[in-house]
Amino acid sequence: MNTNRMEKIFEEMKRAGEKILVSYFPLCDTALEDQVAWAGKYFDNGTTVLEMGLPYEDPGLDGKTVRDSMARALSKYTVEDAFEVIRALRRAYPHNILQVMTYYEIVEKMGTDAFAQRCADCGADAVLSPNTPADRVGELDAALEGRGLINLRFAPYQLTAEAEADLKANARGYIFQQSVDGVTGPQSTTSPQVGVNVARLKSLGITTPVVAGFGISNARQVGEMRAMGADGVIVGSAILSAILAGNGEAFIKSLREALA
Repeated sequence: MNTNRMEKIFEEMKRAGEKILVSYFPLCDTALEDQVAWAGKYFDNGTTVLEMGLPYEDPGLDGKTVRDSMARALSKYTVEDAFEVIRALRRAYPHNILQVMTYYEIVEKMGTDAFAQRCADCGADAVLSPNTPADRVGELDAALEGRGLINLRFAPYQLTAEAEADLKANARGYIFQQSVDGVTGPQSTTSPQVGVNVARLKSLGITTPVVAGFGISNARQVGEMRAMGADGVIVGSAILSAILAGNGEAFIKSLREALA
């Protein structure tokens, strides 16, 4: 099995004792007009993984901030346009980690093989599709891994025996550990359940980084996730809100500093 760009960079970071910052990037959102320039701002301020969200009309896992962002994107662009943005990002940032975030309905509509090929052609390193039905995960694994991409795993807030077995057998890249029992969007507090889950997964011998996401909205909470043993954090809605408020770059930098 070949080591892809994501795994190589994570190995280097682990040796250096550095934590992972996965930052949600809303493909085709009209609020980020120059998408290539904005991606550079994400990377320059400490983003490890650009988690590029494909716009979808019914994003049920997401809160209002991401739903509004996807609506803005779809008011002017299509999913095909989003893939062309990914292609432009890869040309501009050949050494950075580009990860696709998608709802499974997009995969299903395109066809699993066609979707995987599109991601590979555009230069993506990995895909996360958290609502993929359990009986279709293997098919997506095969399609992506056959093209050198990682099918990332989403670990539910309440771990199950089935989830643990799958993570132990199949997790590569990083594990997206759901940090609130609900949808995305800023939360006022963090849950100690994250620490319980991180410890449980590591006790199973899982060495894939466990990265906490959902509801993380400020540097203090990032520090709390780090203290619970998470190998990094995923931040989405709070970054979008900061960009809309005009302080996106400073906010991303604050997240990186809280992981240091």
